[in-house]
Amino acid sequence: METNTSRRVGTFRRGLVAGVAAAAVVLLTASPALAAPPVSVSTLREVSAAQLADALAGRGIRVQDATFTGTDVQGGLFRAPMLGKRHSQGVALSTGSLIDSDPQSDADVDFTKSALIGPNTSLTTTGDFGGVGDDDLTAQAGISSYDAAVLTLTVKPRHRHLFLEYGFGSEEYANWTAQGYNDALGIWVNGELCSTVPRTSEPAGTGTINETAHAEHYVPNFTDRTPGILPTEMNGFTKPLQCHARVTPGTPVTVKIAVADTRDGQLDTTLLLAAKSLYSSRSRR
Repeated sequence: METNTSRRVGTFRRGLVAGVAAAAVVLLTASPALAAPPVSVSTLREVSAAQLADALAGRGIRVQDATFTGTDVQGGLFRAPMLGKRHSQGVALSTGSLIDSDPQSDADVDFTKSALIGPNTSLTTTGDFGGVGDDDLTAQAGISSYDAAVLTLTVKPRHRHLFLEYGFGSEEYANWTAQGYNDALGIWVNGELCSTVPRTSEPAGTGTINETAHAEHYVPNFTDRTPGILPTEMNGFTKPLQCHARVTPGTPVTVKIAVADTRDGQLDTTLLLAAKSLYSSRSRR
């Protein structure tokens, strides 16, 4: 890790568990809930990569294979009963943990709080697993990456247009993004990046969507270094975004979905993918 890592480590405080509400609720709808009912999160301790793929696959898509790399608490399924049918559930990938730690578990020593479950009680929530990065994200960011969570799918599309709806949030948004700590994420279809800032060719990420860059896609959840009131631990998050790619009907397609810390393994960034939003269509619309 870079030498400035120690400067950040000293700022971290791992708080106690503070309630149960979904970051997914805010991220996928971009509207706060006054009283968020409980949600469920099932990590890869309980479900498989194949189940994550099945949760994403919508019309015109047949899943042939699915693999995940990362720690088991970095990937999973979420369910938010209070949402409309389209966005009530999906898949989450995080550089931190999707669940709170079990204080009695020797396996839960690298994190304390969920990066997904709110409310926001800390501006520095961190799960630091000492995990490896991802080569594509390192190349995209131009700097070392760590704690990558990667879901790779092989799917067969029925039609020539492929879509996937996603969004992301991060603890880096309260101050650290402005100092160059820009965690990386990406969705690639057959090796071509399709997770870009709308109407641009810029890779979507904390460095390209924030309070000063493409702010129309960004929702803050903190005020002057004070955690915000929206029902998610994330300090900020995006409005819904969409990946689109042209594919060959009936030919297997590789979809790689990844998120990773950059510069160091501190502060969590979480990528959310709407259920059944990976689909193929005859037309662009």
